[in-house]
Amino acid sequence: MLPPNPTAPWLPRTEGGNRGHGENRVVRAGVTGTTMQQVVQGAERIDSAQTARPVSRRLSRTLALLRPLPLLLLLALLVRRESGGNAEVAAEPDASRALAHALGARHLEADPREITWVDRPPGVLGSRFREPRALLRAHAPGEPADIYLATVRMSPEGRLLELTGLYDISDTSAVDERELAVHGEHAAWTIAGGGKTYSIHLADLRGEAAPKGPGWTRMARFQQSITNLQETGQRAGIAKRSFKLDPAANHAVLAFTDAALLIDADGRKIRIPTEGNGPIEGQHFLREQEYHPARPGNVVTWAVDRVRALPWFGSDRMQLVKAVAFAGLDWVQRVVGTVTGDDGSSRVADELGDLVNAPLAEFTDPETGWPPAPMEPMLSPPLEGEGKWRPLDKDPFILTNPGAPAPFVTSFIRTDHKRAYSQIFVTMWDPRQVALHTMSGTVEPKSATGETGPGLVPRKPEVIGRLLAGFNGGFQATHGEFGMMADGVMYLPPKPYAATVAELANGDNGFGTWPDDEKVPEDIVSFRQNMTPLVMDGTINPYKRNWWGGVPPGWTDEARTVRSGVCMTKEHFAAYFYGSSIDADHLAFAMQRARCVYGIHLDMNPGHTGLEFYRTGLDGTLPDVGHELDPQWEASGKVTNMPGYSFIGRRMLRYMGLMNFPRYINREARDFFYLTLRHVLPGDNVPTAVKPAEPKEGTWQVKNLPQHGWPYAVATTWVRPDAKRHETKVRLLELDPHTVQVGGKGPLVATFAPPAAEAPLTLWLDGGRASIAAKAPSSTAIALARGAAAAPTAVAALGVDGRGMLLYALVSTAPEPGRDGELLHQLLGRLGCKQVLILPEPLGLALGGDRDLSGHPVAEPKGAIRLVRHRAPGAVRIFDQTPIVDPKEWYPLQAKRVRYFRKPKPAEPSEGAGTEPTPAP
Repeated sequence: MLPPNPTAPWLPRTEGGNRGHGENRVVRAGVTGTTMQQVVQGAERIDSAQTARPVSRRLSRTLALLRPLPLLLLLALLVRRESGGNAEVAAEPDASRALAHALGARHLEADPREITWVDRPPGVLGSRFREPRALLRAHAPGEPADIYLATVRMSPEGRLLELTGLYDISDTSAVDERELAVHGEHAAWTIAGGGKTYSIHLADLRGEAAPKGPGWTRMARFQQSITNLQETGQRAGIAKRSFKLDPAANHAVLAFTDAALLIDADGRKIRIPTEGNGPIEGQHFLREQEYHPARPGNVVTWAVDRVRALPWFGSDRMQLVKAVAFAGLDWVQRVVGTVTGDDGSSRVADELGDLVNAPLAEFTDPETGWPPAPMEPMLSPPLEGEGKWRPLDKDPFILTNPGAPAPFVTSFIRTDHKRAYSQIFVTMWDPRQVALHTMSGTVEPKSATGETGPGLVPRKPEVIGRLLAGFNGGFQATHGEFGMMADGVMYLPPKPYAATVAELANGDNGFGTWPDDEKVPEDIVSFRQNMTPLVMDGTINPYKRNWWGGVPPGWTDEARTVRSGVCMTKEHFAAYFYGSSIDADHLAFAMQRARCVYGIHLDMNPGHTGLEFYRTGLDGTLPDVGHELDPQWEASGKVTNMPGYSFIGRRMLRYMGLMNFPRYINREARDFFYLTLRHVLPGDNVPTAVKPAEPKEGTWQVKNLPQHGWPYAVATTWVRPDAKRHETKVRLLELDPHTVQVGGKGPLVATFAPPAAEAPLTLWLDGGRASIAAKAPSSTAIALARGAAAAPTAVAALGVDGRGMLLYALVSTAPEPGRDGELLHQLLGRLGCKQVLILPEPLGLALGGDRDLSGHPVAEPKGAIRLVRHRAPGAVRIFDQTPIVDPKEWYPLQAKRVRYFRKPKPAEPSEGAGTEPTPAP
């Protein structure tokens, strides 16, 4: 829930003073957290860049003495007990009724008939040492029910004396937990809403297996056990499994045997073993969602979350602690900066390491439009290299496309005249080469239906092999419940007027403000939201938000801490922003200087924000970085759950405080974005079988071809594929289906002769994808050519390689039609084509409509299929018709708690039946 404005939530805060050359004033909203330990770390990072300054070193040593305080504070808070006893509870002889009374004191309603005791009464001696557990179904008035685990203190006679612990072990906000069944240490329940049962959840109170794998140190396991203790009352936690019913059931009944959970879902029989790893009977009726614990953060960020989760402490008090810490650190930094005259140049050198010596981009390539023009500095005099882009084409940690420019550039800029030592670092990428994807964490965002994400970049060669980077997502669900969907799975529904970055079905990445409509367009496969836009169409904070996180509502100044953001520029590039001591105003100014037309404020605070580059490959294939890895910001290792693959990686900056480095190459608890390298032409050169190769043999050519834009649409070469046939040459054409479409008014790239009337196989072009199949993949697919997998004679062949590129091979000299089918099949197979279409006649292809592959003039055939230039996938604006509205209109919509289903009004309970929660309003 968004925190309310203490006066009127729709009124922007007005403050005196001009913050930055007449730019639009940024007002604030948002929330996340930090502690004094992060203040210490932030001060130390700044001081480490000024090692020649004894004042900074003494300050760092003094603050370092405070390091144990967060952990000691946490442990003290965790042992605090809240009494749940009262006279009414103690007077009730029935333990279940007494527990229901105790729950009422916590504003929860429970039917005693739906309370099951897991443990027996402790007896005379046990009552002093044991706290019996109970499982129950309870709900707040007007809310759907959740499943709770309660621990109590009992008298020797078996009367309930005190409710010592209460743990919501299902924790959903929009659906109803029903049909609780308990057998020994096992429990199961259904998730229902809208009259349907959607999933079954199974819990084992004996605990979960100890986590293993990279990063699970003794300290991490200790942190996990304390988290389990706080969330479940047990250091071993609760082992959980969940199963989606397919299809959803109108009625489901659960029961246990000693060894299995039995489910009857509309007559469909399912048996799930509760012991061992036996097979599930009726498995085709459901789909299991696996739970994988992700590593906890460093001690500080983890302690913050643990303290924040205490019901009597909460986010508001944490915001107060943060505000004081941020203000104190900013005061210290300003004093040190004034005394030393620090302009930030030494920190830039420390953060960039050897990258500071990388050549600067001198101009923008007119053909590609990349890299962009420099950012114009705000502070004078500018630092060396400030605002100028450093291409990362020589960076061994970054995979690049052969023959293509660097996909990333990086730079920095200062935007705060009062704090010249503070910089904002920017990494920009070309979305025509780099695709952005969303991934939900194993814990965040917390779904209203209880579903969580895998928290892991898909372990597929086509994804892992092209992985470039990962960076943080937006705020936690508790801080606004901003929408998220990943790969078609909805975790939190979209919120109106929320700043959104999306992945579209055609490969585009979209940036825009979600309209006042909860419907998700069919072409959106993933999206992530966070607050309202920070920058839109050149305007800072167009929706007049008055709080951007880090301080309690009502504070007159913005917290200066680590902040991050992502934007789309007017050139349709994308950029990630990171500053270690900034407020939202100056983050927005940096976006303006980078010419962002749409900017989104992402997560904030040390440990939660940062970007990491990765390069992956089969074992033994990764490049030598040329030096011993610096563990401060460089790493290498095996790719988990991907046998045979290794990685090297580095942080965007040397002292970036992102926790759990390397983070996004492993399983992650919080949502994040990851970047992959798109395939563009020309690709790797074609090896020749005849040695030595002739000039230009096997080398793809892209010049003087009808490209009509970048990325390139076509590339050509020739090769001698058979060492025994020196005179036989094969001409090759490579065509990117993403860059062309059939028909239209665009510039002409190529024409195809009308395909043969009948043949076993067809080459189809369908919305930027080429495929070979007997039947059309969709009603919109266009047939480009027809042929067969094999033929007695052949002169040409077609194939689609693993990158999705269309390859055309034509025997141009010394043909042997009876043998050329096998020759072409083997050649295209070596180039990655799993399926080949053999042609007995040339395709009738004309580049630009008037030239064959050798460059000779040809006439366009009658009825030719015309391929015209089409924009390749990149970054685009979406929802550009969403109006700018007053805060009094968007704020109530974003402040609403998430609801997926409207609960039907329940029937009156019959005698002996459990009560149902009141319908949700």
